[in-house]
Amino acid sequence: MPTDPTRVDLYFDPLCPWCWRTALWLRDVARRQPVSINWKLFSLTLVNHPEDYGSDQFLKWFELGRVLVAARNHGGNEALERLYMSLGEVIHGEQRREDLRAEAGVVECLTKAGLPESLYKDALNDPNTESALTEEHTKARERLGAFGVPTLALEGSDIAIFGPVIEPIPSGEEADTLWEHTRWLLQQPYVWEFKRERKVKLQAQHVTA
Repeated sequence: MPTDPTRVDLYFDPLCPWCWRTALWLRDVARRQPVSINWKLFSLTLVNHPEDYGSDQFLKWFELGRVLVAARNHGGNEALERLYMSLGEVIHGEQRREDLRAEAGVVECLTKAGLPESLYKDALNDPNTESALTEEHTKARERLGAFGVPTLALEGSDIAIFGPVIEPIPSGEEADTLWEHTRWLLQQPYVWEFKRERKVKLQAQHVTA
């Protein structure tokens, strides 16, 4: 088992339930292993609706990414993580996704994350949050070949993987073993894909301390 700290980039979109599970798994591993997570932004809205992500139908979901940019600008990687956990708890834990279409729902998440309520309006009034989100997304696609979330890469590496896609979330020794295998895969330039059909029904997954 490696003893040197491992910094891993985790590209996420707060709306994705599969990415949420991967994030909770890796956070759990990082409590026991020398792992540090760099939280990176990726927009499924840009993937699925590249021409009309600013339309009324999709704008609110894109705006969540802009608020996450503002959180990182305010308090760095740690603040970004806290807001992702707060948003994810509402979306995937409490199953209240539609609440985030309204300003009050996003402000609630900011407050729970210990961040200023003003970040919501600050993010939407600052065009740099949009350009930062689209630039980070585009770089992940061009440099890493990212096409969705979760996407993992060791910091500084050009090798990325989509996944692991998990349900239920492993814990303890099983979680650590999955990380050991994942870390190995992230260093292998010749591994491209292996997959099986997803037959599992997702259950609500909540943030743990």
